[in-house]
Amino acid sequence: MPDESAAPVPVRKRAPRADSRRNVDRILAAAQTLIEREGPDVTLDEIAKEAGVAPATLYRHFPSRMHLFEGVYRGRVARLASMATELAQRDEPTAALLNWLRQFVDLGVEAQGVLAGLLAQGLRETDPVANTEWGQSLLVSAADLLLRPAQELGAIRDDLTADQLVALLTGITLAVHTLGRSASASAARALDAHHALNLLLEGLTPRA
Repeated sequence: MPDESAAPVPVRKRAPRADSRRNVDRILAAAQTLIEREGPDVTLDEIAKEAGVAPATLYRHFPSRMHLFEGVYRGRVARLASMATELAQRDEPTAALLNWLRQFVDLGVEAQGVLAGLLAQGLRETDPVANTEWGQSLLVSAADLLLRPAQELGAIRDDLTADQLVALLTGITLAVHTLGRSASASAARALDAHHALNLLLEGLTPRA
């Protein structure tokens, strides 16, 4: 008879297959390409065709447009965060910070526009709290990497924290959607965001 007192053998979770991971990467890359080229209203079937996968494969990994949106923009947020290291190594501290801040608001305005469209279709984020916490953790760390050297030079007031900076930038990207512009006026929204960023930077500069 088997020894029932023996410790159970742990069940090992199977890692995602390599071809499955490749399919996901191809779908996300195709989605990003089509969103940039044709706008956020591109269909999932068009994305599947661009990625070279069957529609069923796409829907297995991304059951809705919201799931795909979250995948695309998680990747873009991660790249924005990693860009901070590249800029810190390449550029003078103040220039590095300003470059990164502009990239932040550009991505934020675009993402808010796409998200607003999806929410208008009745879709909902899978976990908005987790999404926000994940993105904020990455971006605050990235902001801190660029903010402190600029503060040490005296270019930015020293009573500002990275958390506060990210909150202010996020506020800008949200605020431009209350200015009454149509969803198609993405370029105008970006100009509004950059104008607000310039006003913010004037307030962050130490007074003589």
